Amino acid sequence: MALFAVTSPAVAQDTETQQPPPQQPNASVDAEDLTPTRTLNFIDFTAGLGYSSNPFLRVVDAEGSFFGRLSARGVHTWRGEHSSTSISGFVEGSTYFNNYGLESLFTLDANHTQQVSEKVSIFGSAGVSGDLSGQLSNRFLNATPPGPDPTVPLPPGGVTDPNLFSFTGRQYRVYGQGGASIRTSERGSLTISAGAQRYMYTADVLNDYTTVFGTVAYDHSLSERTTVGFRLSGEHTEYQNSSDSSSIVSPAITLNTRLSEEWSASGSVGVSFTKVDRGGNSDTSTDLALSGSLCRQTLDDRLCANVQRFSQTSSLASILTTDTIGLDWYKKIDEKSSLQLSAGYSHYEDKQTDELLKSDYFRAGASYDRRINPRFSVGAEVSARAYNQPGPNPDNDYSGSLFLRYRLGDLG
Repeated sequence: MALFAVTSPAVAQDTETQQPPPQQPNASVDAEDLTPTRTLNFIDFTAGLGYSSNPFLRVVDAEGSFFGRLSARGVHTWRGEHSSTSISGFVEGSTYFNNYGLESLFTLDANHTQQVSEKVSIFGSAGVSGDLSGQLSNRFLNATPPGPDPTVPLPPGGVTDPNLFSFTGRQYRVYGQGGASIRTSERGSLTISAGAQRYMYTADVLNDYTTVFGTVAYDHSLSERTTVGFRLSGEHTEYQNSSDSSSIVSPAITLNTRLSEEWSASGSVGVSFTKVDRGGNSDTSTDLALSGSLCRQTLDDRLCANVQRFSQTSSLASILTTDTIGLDWYKKIDEKSSLQLSAGYSHYEDKQTDELLKSDYFRAGASYDRRINPRFSVGAEVSARAYNQPGPNPDNDYSGSLFLRYRLGDLG
């Protein structure tokens, strides 16, 4: 099993933007269906050298640069008969050999799920991250297992904000949530979750904000393979140093089905009701919300295609409507080598005052990894990114690098 993190600005699986909504925890899981106790602990240390033509998608003072990069990714997972815990962390430092200087990224996430009785499961998650120009969305942190726990719903708003693509300052995020899943009948389950998150920026042009959110979902099993349900989610955002605020309420019908032992599909269709109070003015809107995914997983490869349309709060106190389409593929070529491909397109519509601002973002990348021995591996990666916005567009970013990786701990 290949487990690694990319060490260049290669475009990778944007798990927060591209990942379809996770299935809710199933409180009806029987003890005999749970895996035996198992732990996995490792740290991957990576060193790389590469070149990027416009790493921060700048419009002004943009220039290409060679870079050197060091990173570490650590993972701890534990699964018992009635509970599971995962903690993952990533830190990266890059030295650009021009006036960009030294830049760093980090993220730390923790998840826990506990079955407290035959009918009730509880879960929680928390995390903190520091990002620069959306660079964390261009790492393969969750493209190979262990990725996010599928039984823990993702918090809202963790999606790439186009206002940050050419932003030269830093972005920090802190979030936490908790919830429970209750089996209401032989075929039904109810899931309730709530939490909060805080976004902070190092420049005054972007407004710090806090979002509280909650979700109520009911799922009904039509068969062993297919589940339908209804989900109601809502969030409210308050902006710092102003009276601006926004609210989003999204009801949706959901469907999850396993087409075969290898193929699965999921989808949802609903609407988003939004309200924005900005500068003393109030604006409401209604929009379509949908998601869909088709995935295949075997011992040697994973393929997932997905589409989404959703509304979210932006860093400029406005509602951002996003349409995305993505494809991610992982292939274990042989016992020593693996290949990952990822591509995606996003269209953004940001309504600020009376003006509708539209922009487009395209990404594509590939990463090849080959083990020299059980602990050392080498690899190469390439990527391309393009961003079109109102006004001058930044030059496209083309990147490539070579890396060496060492694993400390379990080999997986």
